[in-house]
This record gives sequence, C-alpha cells and structure tokens, in this order.
Amino acid sequence: MLNVKVAQLPPEDLEAIRKFEKTLSGNVCLLAVEKSQALYVLEAKLGPNQWQRVDRTYPEIKDIAAFFDRHQDAHDAKAALKAFLNSAGARQITKRPIRIRLSVPIIDD
Repeated sequence: MLNVKVAQLPPEDLEAIRKFEKTLSGNVCLLAVEKSQALYVLEAKLGPNQWQRVDRTYPEIKDIAAFFDRHQDAHDAKAALKAFLNSAGARQITKRPIRIRLSVPIIDD
C-alpha cells in the first residue's frame, strides 16, 4: 500500500545489508527505498481527534492507496475517493471526512 520506489543498489551494498541483517534478530528483513521529498497520507476521520489511513478505513475498496509522495497526487486521490463515496455504487459504505496529512517531512541526509 505504500507508494515507494525500491532503491537500485550495487551488489556490494546489498551484501552489506545482508551482513547487517544477520546481526539483527532472526526475522528482520531490511528494505532499501529511494528518498522522497515528503510523504503524504490520506486519512479518514473515525471520531473526535481519531484518524485512520483510508486503506484501513475502507478495506472494501480494492487497491486504494493511502501514501503519496506528491501533494497533488494525494489531492487527486482524495477528490476521486470523495466522488466514489458520493456515487450510487458506494451507498452502503459509510462516508467520513477525509484529510491529507504530511506524514513524513522532508527527508535529509
């Protein structure tokens, strides 16, 4: 559900990651992803001061994404989700307020 790009690493970096994984507990796997300027999350309101990712709030909607690396993409997804929830095909789904939140601020070195 997370919209990230897997980093393309040279073999020596992959080997270093594998060696480090062996020093951790037995069931840990590290994943290398490309850095992003920011990460936006689309959330639905469950109650007062209680928000949850839309992919967890609306599990009946297949392939719904909750994380976006561009604010415009998150805004477009929010508009599409609201339009869907207002359509006749989604009458049985509970409509909730939806917001876009900056989940991870700009990632620095």
